[in-house]
Formats: sequence, C-alpha cells, structure tokens
Amino acid sequence: MVLSSILFAQISGWVFVDPDKPLGNAKGWRIQVGAFIYKQNAEKTASILDKKIDLPVYIVVENPWYKVLVGDFRTKEEAEKYLEIIHKIGFEDAFVRESPINLQNDDRVYPKSGP
Repeated sequence: MVLSSILFAQISGWVFVDPDKPLGNAKGWRIQVGAFIYKQNAEKTASILDKKIDLPVYIVVENPWYKVLVGDFRTKEEAEKYLEIIHKIGFEDAFVRESPINLQNDDRVYPKSGP
C-alpha cells in the first residue's frame, strides 16, 4: 500500500511520508491543508495542490489520519504569509502548524511564489 503511494507521489510531484521514517531534518513550519481518514482523498488533495503551487506537498500518516501539508518554512511568519495564497486558491480551512521540515527546500534554494 505505501509502495504504490510512493510511486504515484513520484509521478505526481507530491511526497507520501512513511510513518516509520522521519518527517524532516530541522524544526520549522508547514501549512496543513487537510486531514483525511481515506488515503485516496488525501492523494486527490495533494494532486490538486501540486498543480497550483510551487512548494513541496506532503502526505503525512498520523494514524488514523492522512494529513496533507505544504511547504518547508523556517519561520511561522513565512508560513503565515503563504497561508494567504493557500486560502485564496480555495483551501479556507488550512492553517499553519509546527512541523519537521526539509532544509533542502529552503526558500533560498527554491523561491516561494504563488500560483
């Protein structure tokens, strides 16, 4: 089940995070767009986001939830600024949360911009 999600994620551009592996290599912030009981609903949301934004999109398993998270922000302020863009594209319930992040996705390497 996880393997098929990983393969689909590589094709679609978002990342399925295995619950048995670390979520990132530093402390930071991400935007939580949704939490779903059914994996296919999380995959659908991740695919929609991947087409509309240029930030990393993750599905993180926190049993029983499949949570869709966006970005790798070093500060809460950066995440809150981008949250406005997420709200404007239709995800009004999205919010900023503390999360492990991947430093290789730092904004100095991958500039943040809107859709």
